[in-house]
Amino acid sequence: MSLFSSMRVSVAGFRAQAKRMSTIADNVSNSDTMGYKARSLAFTTQINCRGGGGQRR
Repeated sequence: MSLFSSMRVSVAGFRAQAKRMSTIADNVSNSDTMGYKARSLAFTTQINCRGGGGQRR
């Protein structure tokens, strides 16, 4: 994996965690509001395994 690819993966992780924190903050701040429906997020693994150490065959 190149340095650029590693940085892209890191940025994607940071963005996902920022969205998660934003959702939690919205849920906490609006929990006492009448008619508010809590939001939730689902994280999934998106790893594409090729085998062979990433070498093309």
